[in-house]
Amino acid sequence: MDRGTQRGTLERIRRLAFDRVPAGRTVTRTLLVTAGVHTVDPQGPRGARSVLLDGDRIAWVGADPAGAPPHDATADLGSAWITPAFVDAHVHGTATGLARTGLDLTTASSAADLLDRVRRFSADAGDVVMGYGWDDFGWPEPRRPTAAQITAAAGGRTVLLSRIDSHSCLVSDRVLDRLPLEGLDGVERDPAGAPTGWLREASSQAAMGVVRAHLPPEALAAARQAACDAALQLGIASLHEMGVPGMFGLDDALAWLRGEWPIEVLTWWAEIDIQTTQRHGLRSGGDLFLDGSIGSCTAATTQPYGTPPGHGDLFHADEEVAEWFTRCTAEGVGLGVHAIGDRAIEQALQAVEVAAAVHGTAAVRACRHRIEHVELPTRDQVDRMGRMGVVASVQPAFDATWGGDAGLYAERFGAQAALRSNPLRWFADAGVVMAFGSDSTVTPLDPTGGLRAATSHLGGLSVDPDVALAAHTVGCRYVAGQDDVGRCAAGHRADLAVWSQDPLRLGADGDVACLATIVRGQSTWGEILRQ
Repeated sequence: MDRGTQRGTLERIRRLAFDRVPAGRTVTRTLLVTAGVHTVDPQGPRGARSVLLDGDRIAWVGADPAGAPPHDATADLGSAWITPAFVDAHVHGTATGLARTGLDLTTASSAADLLDRVRRFSADAGDVVMGYGWDDFGWPEPRRPTAAQITAAAGGRTVLLSRIDSHSCLVSDRVLDRLPLEGLDGVERDPAGAPTGWLREASSQAAMGVVRAHLPPEALAAARQAACDAALQLGIASLHEMGVPGMFGLDDALAWLRGEWPIEVLTWWAEIDIQTTQRHGLRSGGDLFLDGSIGSCTAATTQPYGTPPGHGDLFHADEEVAEWFTRCTAEGVGLGVHAIGDRAIEQALQAVEVAAAVHGTAAVRACRHRIEHVELPTRDQVDRMGRMGVVASVQPAFDATWGGDAGLYAERFGAQAALRSNPLRWFADAGVVMAFGSDSTVTPLDPTGGLRAATSHLGGLSVDPDVALAAHTVGCRYVAGQDDVGRCAAGHRADLAVWSQDPLRLGADGDVACLATIVRGQSTWGEILRQ
């Protein structure tokens, strides 16, 4: 649906909603009548097509609008459909906003192409150039641009080009000159010992700190707002912001926590320091790295991979992680960790099991601990997640982007292992609650794309559309401890999305548009409830 058609549909809906409302009358109870409602409520009415809103709550859901309780206005939405509003359970929001005006490198096809894009973008850029999304998998030559080449292409500017996984970056000489290179891990060097400009993990995060200091506060504030606006237009009413000390830092996490946004933003902080987290009112862990990423060859795996072959890295000692889980469980605090490779997943699960041995399995399950990504689990690890009530915070687009028998996973680990990566069906079969997200900027904010990826897993480990929808709505709410939102059900908070057609008819054309996003009973995108 193009923008012109979408605007016309929205205006028609708005007129239908309020043509019959007397002038000056305040509308508090609005009945939405649609072609269909996906309630994500096992106890909900079959064939639902009407939803009654009362302030910030859903008052009634039913099949026949004639049976609705008294209301002030009726909005006949015609062929539109309603679902609970989506949640993205893993986002780096400020980077997402900055990427909308930064240098897009997602389609750079070679080192030469990347440098050409830097050159053209820098012609009209300020002193700082930030680029996002380059992926050297599939480049015709096994080399990356050097700092000297990037410096020349950018005319001497401060440049940071984040790899698609955000676990490594390419930088210009000006960034290298500001880093304490001798004390940093992850600095690639040439045969003569000079840094090449490719930085991984700790050194990449240090480089981000250097560049972040050059970004004015107003640019960061605008980026946060841009991320929220982008989410709203996609039917997303809530973001799980993953604050990382080495990326945008504590000030950024607190800005998300304390800011006023058109959507709900819940903020996690990736540090093993429960006192700091609680003092600031942040949520514990989230994207705390137990390992790195597959693309940057830092994910911790049993099977060797990469060139030269290695097993990746564990960034924390087993005892440290176990003590953290045990303490958080004692305080009833749910926490999250980033674990991609099977060794990191095992470290997380052993920590959960230590906490269960001390405090009991029921106490662990009540915390709703989460593991982010869980890309390369064994079947046994998935089953243990189910027993311990650990939530899988996963990104279906990872399989669509790197899965199958010819993608990045296959190149690193072989086709058989690749087809078992991101095993959504295993999670569903083991009773593991899933919370879907994007890890934006790693993959874009795109919940309907996430549904398509989840229902067409390249290794055959797909889930049904209704399971995928639940994972992008009520599953995300569950892991955040929000039990009164996420379903189209009476008494639930009115966070809804209105769609041009049934969003679960997941055809290849993907021609479904978000017509409106309702947050706490208010149209924050689409204006269908405004007089």
